Amino acid sequence: MKRLILLLLFVLIIAITIWWRAPIIGDGWNKQTMYVGLLDTWYGHSIDSKAYAMWIDDDSSMGVFKVKDIADSLDIPVFFAVIADKMEPIVADSLASWQRQGTGIILHGLRHERWLKWDKNQIEYDIRQSKQRLDEQGFDTTQIIKMIVPPHGCNTKAIREVINRHGYKMISGATLVNPDRHVFQLGRISINSNTNLDAMRVILDKAYKRNAFVIFATHSSISAQFSVEKTQKVLRIAKDIGYSFDINE
Repeated sequence: MKRLILLLLFVLIIAITIWWRAPIIGDGWNKQTMYVGLLDTWYGHSIDSKAYAMWIDDDSSMGVFKVKDIADSLDIPVFFAVIADKMEPIVADSLASWQRQGTGIILHGLRHERWLKWDKNQIEYDIRQSKQRLDEQGFDTTQIIKMIVPPHGCNTKAIREVINRHGYKMISGATLVNPDRHVFQLGRISINSNTNLDAMRVILDKAYKRNAFVIFATHSSISAQFSVEKTQKVLRIAKDIGYSFDINE
């Protein structure tokens, strides 16, 4: 009984520490959040001199045009995690054109197949084929952002080792704030139609004071989840608080 109480106390302390160090919003607790949160807690305090924010939109469907309009209206950059072989021609052509103007493109799998049970060779092949398919569609694959969003938020040792070997950072399925821009596995906070703006402001204020790195996630490809209004408001809050959206400075 005593051991059980000590174990529960230990788990509670860890949970509180993760929430304090890498704030979690809403019902975002999952295995990846716990795992990445523990790593980030062990990592320590931010080594950045100020707070940074990044916006990644997944999947690249016709919703990218609404996303680009929001980014332009707020004068902030947006990064697109693209499924290389599942884009409509008009989407691929537009994204390739925007990339030439400075928009960031991030790998998100060739066809969005689950990497969960894949070995390293299969993951490597998917990454190579993704780049080749993007090249065929007019993207500059030498300028791909050094990040990868594994399809469906898959996170295994094989995935981590391959991404790390390529010198990329991994966007995990963890729903939390990152200590800074330099950790390997990065969590994201979703913006959708159910986002609580007051709760988001509290999290962003807290993270800002810690010079943290916030990555916002949207899925403009899923119309039932994507909200232009909520996305604009959250990004405006972050901008007004003082986050820098120039993550490369």
